[in-house]
Amino acid sequence: MERSLKNGALSFPDTLTMAIAGSAPAYSITVSTAALVAATGVAGPAALWIAALPIMGIAVAFAYLNRWRPDAGAAYVWVGRAMHPALGFLAGWALLSLSTIFNVAAALPAGQATLDLFAAGRSHDVGWVAGTGAAWFLGVLALITFGITVSAKAQVVFTLLEIFAVVLLCGLAIFNTRAMPAAPFSWDWFFPSAFGTFQSFSAGMLVALFYYFGWDVSANLAEETAAANTASGIACILGVLVTVGLFVLAQVAVQMALTPGEIEANGGNLLPALGAAALPAPWSAIAVLAVLVSAVATIETQLLQCTRLLFSMARDRVIGGAMGRLHPRFQTPWLAGFAVAGVTLFLFAGSATVPSISALMSDLINAIGVQVAFYYALAGIACAWHYRKSMRSGWRTLAFAVILPLMSALFVACVGIYQLPHLGWRVSFLSIGSIVIGVAPLVYYRQRHRGRFYHDEGVR
Repeated sequence: MERSLKNGALSFPDTLTMAIAGSAPAYSITVSTAALVAATGVAGPAALWIAALPIMGIAVAFAYLNRWRPDAGAAYVWVGRAMHPALGFLAGWALLSLSTIFNVAAALPAGQATLDLFAAGRSHDVGWVAGTGAAWFLGVLALITFGITVSAKAQVVFTLLEIFAVVLLCGLAIFNTRAMPAAPFSWDWFFPSAFGTFQSFSAGMLVALFYYFGWDVSANLAEETAAANTASGIACILGVLVTVGLFVLAQVAVQMALTPGEIEANGGNLLPALGAAALPAPWSAIAVLAVLVSAVATIETQLLQCTRLLFSMARDRVIGGAMGRLHPRFQTPWLAGFAVAGVTLFLFAGSATVPSISALMSDLINAIGVQVAFYYALAGIACAWHYRKSMRSGWRTLAFAVILPLMSALFVACVGIYQLPHLGWRVSFLSIGSIVIGVAPLVYYRQRHRGRFYHDEGVR
């Protein structure tokens, strides 16, 4: 009998909360805004709403693909069944790679926020930040091992607190600086002409891909969600809509409240600087707490996504069977979580050798952006390819299941390909090399297990 996860454990509000938390609004704002401003200048709001269009197209693709076959493997299964098993494996491997890197990128701000509160003198020491972040990561790993119900309830609380804090801080920052803003509000910030050059536009799109990544965790939780064929897909779409609003609001607040010099100086920890403009001490510490909550929440969603993906791959016998083993009491893929943790802790050790948090976060953001482009592009193309046979059934299928996903996939793919030569060898090696490494386990486990994923044409 096939192993399956606990169906119906999550309600629609649970999975919607996961989608919002996956994009981690407070975390993304604090670590990405300086990179976006450096890439686009004042065109940050334009970059965010323009990038939201193809991301929404990919979210629609996820909704259609989830309607076809809900699976904990999500894009790994969809790409493998619709296009080719090897491409499906690489799509899954890309998600594992970028999520593992993302765990480090998310835990570092959690470590820095913790040190800001309790040992401010250590908050810029890379070793201390990496060590504290690793401790948070292990704590979240323990939480998700206890079961999806416990994780989901904790996530609801985290996400509501995060949304409240972001809206409060951004609203007050705009209100407090309206008389003497660092830069007066301008509608020109929202127009494509604000980019100035195509390189600025392309670089902004890549950073924006990092902003929006994470909402797709709802698809990996489909097997555990009531109304699995529809709820997870709708949650993906609504999750993107909510985060678009939060990101654009925050970008406007930052550009009005902080000078370019202040944005650059607070590179990887920007929300606390915005909090100081919004609220007097000690209330400005709300921003630090928001970053901490957001970082912990996004680590949780990434671990959930990785463990569910590994469970699905093990069930299909495309990797080692131990990754699909469920905990006898909590019914969670606990060995998969420990495997991800081992690789992540190795990356934490490596990150402690980088000279500054700012340089480290810049490399991580760009590497993740390239991998997100690859992963989302494959999912969008898979949706168009699968539904091409059904597009004569009506204009909605043609428009939303074929044309929109395909155009969105081509856009994000072009962004990743165009930007790659501009990112330097370290980012190129980290982003592309970690995907290419996946060819080795693909070949090894395909020869060892000869799983049905590669040979059973009847299930496609």
